[in-house]
Amino acid sequence: MGPIIGVIRDGVRVTFLQRPRGNPVLPAADAFVASLVLYLLVELLLGWIQSEPPRMLVGWGFATLLADSSLTLLAAWLLARLAVRPAITWAVGAIALAATAATKLLIQWPLHVAAIWLHTSGNAGAALALIWLSQLWWLLVMVALARWLLPARLTMSLLAAALAFAVSALPWQWIPAASPIMQDQSAAARVSAASEADSIAGAGFEAAAEEPGIEFDFDPEQLMFDQPKLLGAAIDALQPRTPGKANLYVIAFAGDGSENVFRNEVEYAAQLFAQRFNARGHVLVLANNPASIETRPLATLTNLRIALAEIAVQMDPAEDILLLYLTSHGSADHQLYVALDPLPLNQIMPADLAEALQTTPSVRWKVIVVNACYSGGFIDALRDDSTLVITAARSDRTSFGCGADSEITWFGKAFLADALNETTSFPDAFKRASALVGEWEAHEKEAQNSEPQITSSRSIEGKLEKWRRTLPASEPLPFSPTVTAKP
Repeated sequence: MGPIIGVIRDGVRVTFLQRPRGNPVLPAADAFVASLVLYLLVELLLGWIQSEPPRMLVGWGFATLLADSSLTLLAAWLLARLAVRPAITWAVGAIALAATAATKLLIQWPLHVAAIWLHTSGNAGAALALIWLSQLWWLLVMVALARWLLPARLTMSLLAAALAFAVSALPWQWIPAASPIMQDQSAAARVSAASEADSIAGAGFEAAAEEPGIEFDFDPEQLMFDQPKLLGAAIDALQPRTPGKANLYVIAFAGDGSENVFRNEVEYAAQLFAQRFNARGHVLVLANNPASIETRPLATLTNLRIALAEIAVQMDPAEDILLLYLTSHGSADHQLYVALDPLPLNQIMPADLAEALQTTPSVRWKVIVVNACYSGGFIDALRDDSTLVITAARSDRTSFGCGADSEITWFGKAFLADALNETTSFPDAFKRASALVGEWEAHEKEAQNSEPQITSSRSIEGKLEKWRRTLPASEPLPFSPTVTAKP
């Protein structure tokens, strides 16, 4: 027990950038196992603190912990080899893993809490600096460990620390990770759906029904109570993934039920991605439209959260790709309009969408298209190294083509019906669509161009290029409206 206690003590010392005091010859493999147990307990504690009820154990989170421990042991082996003392690998690994647990609990978690407070207080720059500090702290820990093993060789110890950091930390830029305890988003969304139904049955519904000019031929209360059944049936209808290759999963979201243009667009997108992009059986449509309330789940934030969480369970997080296509009106303060009168539905902000995408297990590879006015305002909340984000307009510009007389939006026609019928490359399709929209806006003499936006990375583009080479040849799919233009 003595060497194990010493390892934990030394792990804490290294966390605060101090030299270990123990004899590195004494600890063996059992000390590493003890550090692994400590790491597990810390992860369970932090997962519980940082998640909202209802909570659930996440198998992928335990796999994340074991993978991280393995990378830490590999980094320890490299440090021991460079110190020409391979016999102490288990001791170095045990101290490093104890330092991993201590760093997460005593350094990174407090810094993240402080960063969140600073961000909500309007100090975004200081918040970002704390986030970077929390990520780089592990490099400082590796430097402290390397200096202990190579005290008289400064240059070699710094190189060894950099190598150990690269082995133990950098892979997490590409490996999907999760906590062993997270919120059960499906259960939480079902509770939220029940609350929405209750609110519609009460004052919210009564107020909406009293508004002049609102006419509807469905029972709003019954419609909301039917949502779990409709969405469950749509999810159950999804086919199992095809093993041995990357699968594309698609969620198409039509937010505004007062104009058929948005439903036309998502119904066409569903057919297009199923036929030309080999996503048949992996497409889910959420639509707000009086004509589809008996066949399609509503496009609400709650249904979107449930759909994302359920599809994430079916996907291979390392291989499969999620394509999320959202179309509706957008506002200057970057809300995606969600409406089906007289239902009092929540609007979707960029932070809401980013939170909904934090599924369990996590979905790594994503293509997100937001087709709305001012949709460029969603980019900052959604961008990361494994996500391609496309928007129909700049954050301060409107887009065109919606309205009761339209069958499809300008960007929807340019991107879906024209560009994606000519290429299976999303970046190339964006370039073609952006040029087409610019031509149409010039022809109509619009005062300001919408200027569609894209943000990408080498990682996601490399993944998409590898995936699209596996697509079978297919014919273009001409656009045909699902419903007549005027509702």
